[in-house]
Amino acid sequence: MGVISTDSPDSAAAATARPAMARVPLARTLVFGAVALLLFLLVVLPFGWVLNNSFHDDLTGAWTLGNYARIFQSADLLEPLFNSLLLAVATAVIAVGIGVPLAWLVSRTDLPFRRTIRVLTLTAFVTPSFIGATGWILLAAPNSGWLNALWRSLAGAEAGPLLNIYSMTGAIFICGIYTVPYSFTMVSSALDEMAVELEDAAATLGSGTLRTMLSITIPLVTPAVIASFILSFIQGLTLFGVPAFLLTPTGIPVVTTKLAEFYQLFPPEIFLAAAYCMPLLLVTAMLFWMRRRILGRKQFVTISGKSRAGRRIALGAARWPAFGAALLLPLVSVFLPYAALLLVSLTRAWGQGLSWENLSLHWYWWALFGNSETHTAIVNSLLFSTLAATLCVMLGTVVAYIVERRMVFGASLFGAVATVPIIIPGIVMSVGFFAAYTRAPLNLYGTPLLLVAAFAATFLPIAYAHGGSILKGIGPELERAARSLGAGEGRTFLSITIPLMGGGLLSGWFLVFIPIIRELSVAVFLITPKTNVMTTLIYNAKDGGNYEAVCAMSVLLLLITLALVVAAGPLTRLTTVRRTSRKSGRKTAPAEGVLPT
Repeated sequence: MGVISTDSPDSAAAATARPAMARVPLARTLVFGAVALLLFLLVVLPFGWVLNNSFHDDLTGAWTLGNYARIFQSADLLEPLFNSLLLAVATAVIAVGIGVPLAWLVSRTDLPFRRTIRVLTLTAFVTPSFIGATGWILLAAPNSGWLNALWRSLAGAEAGPLLNIYSMTGAIFICGIYTVPYSFTMVSSALDEMAVELEDAAATLGSGTLRTMLSITIPLVTPAVIASFILSFIQGLTLFGVPAFLLTPTGIPVVTTKLAEFYQLFPPEIFLAAAYCMPLLLVTAMLFWMRRRILGRKQFVTISGKSRAGRRIALGAARWPAFGAALLLPLVSVFLPYAALLLVSLTRAWGQGLSWENLSLHWYWWALFGNSETHTAIVNSLLFSTLAATLCVMLGTVVAYIVERRMVFGASLFGAVATVPIIIPGIVMSVGFFAAYTRAPLNLYGTPLLLVAAFAATFLPIAYAHGGSILKGIGPELERAARSLGAGEGRTFLSITIPLMGGGLLSGWFLVFIPIIRELSVAVFLITPKTNVMTTLIYNAKDGGNYEAVCAMSVLLLLITLALVVAAGPLTRLTTVRRTSRKSGRKTAPAEGVLPT
């Protein structure tokens, strides 16, 4: 009878593996616990404090429904709600009404300079709407606006203003043109990825261009159109900068500016502000519920075995008129406001007009070197945005990995919590963080950590959705192979999954960083003089009437943002090429960071 030696290789390997296996549950528990804690601190706790505060009285602190009763019984509080809904509906109609046809022209026709139109439209996308509003104040202020001055010189000095940007119409115009890129981007992406065989078949059977677009193309991109309408509606509903710049001077209130007013009272009505956030939250939640009801049971699929490439629709004699119409959006959202901002920033005194004697780089020198507040705000913007984007992408990617790989029972709950901020307007998130973290024991008011956390929480749904879309395209086979060779879950994730995600993670980082650096509504209640960022400094400086300084800071913010957009493409492509090279095995040595087999 043979006796199995306790020193056999298999037995030794098993003995070595046991401690590692014993550590796995503890490691998983620590990781999942850390992720759950971060989601609780970034999402659940701020929203919970908003909800809790809404049921308390500002004077006594007692539980009450009086805040809600006051909202729906006071005409002064109902008017901003109706104004916000009007602004949101009009913004969404403009965004979809212009963005969808423009996307079709760029993606499906032989429109001249299609690439240029796409780039200029995306330039409007990265332009903060309140900076666009500043440019249009210079152009269309009723008394001093350059376009109105030109109109008076043509029509007579006694003629009234042609345009008045300080009006609901002006706010709708600004919100609309800077929201069109959302609709354009979503619909053009859907059109670019859609097979064109049905359109070709319709054309072969004699269908005209317009009929083909209405009966074939638009129905296939209906999900993108509906999603863009909802997103545009939410943008119009929750924007703070444009109403603050254009409507507050004329006394037209909306919900976001009314919330700021509550915080400026003495003493501030913080609990009433919390209750006043609820209508915004209910409207956005209802819109996403309606989208799910409309699209939840429908499938919009094109079945085809061919590539999506196909002929472009010839516009014929309408080709150049269509190009002229497509240029209108870049004209009003990029060229005119950018030119106004640049010209004013290059003058010592705007009121003295344009002359060689008045041209100067004084305000740029002042912004970069002569003013400590501006220098601090620039550094803060870059630092806070970098930290927030990094935290956001790291957390979003880990949550996406847990959900996509079903790492734990109830993993979908992690994804649900990470998605919740998409229905929480930025200014509501700001109110939530103010309520949750400006009290003992944490008392983070005035600290960079508060702003970084608020930014990360607001844009977490973008990072989570982006990480999930990348992971859907990465099969789990290599991860399983690594696990079978003894690699732990952590090492597998860091050595296999992260390198395979490659350029996707970098593009996701830029996708989060750019909206963070131009975000105003999230920061407006959380900043102090020491933690000012560029957006809040511009907002505060505008009230002082120093438009030369405001324009110089706005141009600097635009240059920083556009430079990052330009840098994002090559960096992402370089990372993607390296990742593809590793996957295809063109390198003989193991790639750095990839587990060798």
